[in-house]
Amino acid sequence: MARAWFEAIGMRRYLIGPALGLIALLSLLPFLAGLLPIVHFVRERIDIAVYPEEVQVEGLYVYRNPWPFPVAQAFSIPLPVDPSHPMPTELTAIRLVPDAGPIPLRNLLGWNAFELPFRAHEEVRVVIRYRQYAPTRDARYLLTTTRPWRRPLDHAVYTLTLHDVRLARSNYALRSDTQGILGFERTGFMPREDWQFQWEERPR
Repeated sequence: MARAWFEAIGMRRYLIGPALGLIALLSLLPFLAGLLPIVHFVRERIDIAVYPEEVQVEGLYVYRNPWPFPVAQAFSIPLPVDPSHPMPTELTAIRLVPDAGPIPLRNLLGWNAFELPFRAHEEVRVVIRYRQYAPTRDARYLLTTTRPWRRPLDHAVYTLTLHDVRLARSNYALRSDTQGILGFERTGFMPREDWQFQWEERPR
């Protein structure tokens, strides 16, 4: 009887360790998968070059660690894919100074993802680029993916540069600068809808 009792205690200790480890892993999974933020997403600048049958997107994203200790954050890269808009190509991510260099991308739960370490109170800038075929002469940039960060962007700038095309429609009102680049700018920005725009090929 005593032996069985001691064996039960030993077995319980044997099971508790892995169970606690699994619970810890599951509790960290939303952060490691980029589903819940540890750092703050504070600014972005999105520059889109529009051609007759494709768009080329370059996004500058600024993240800040608000904590007085180092952290690591995983990020997913949501892309606007549907039957008329295939998966983008030439997807790259680069970390700007300090510690500049390409960021390895991996597949995480079906998403393109990467991970970044942050020093205490560090601000990190990342550039993401991709090309997307757009035979229907329309495109969408995902803005509502900002909402899971639970904080509005401090500042955001969005531009369109048109190459041999003219803008037909944009659901965000755009202004033109002195160089003919169209765009809009926001502060304290929590988007309610994605940015959708259409174009027409310019007659030659």
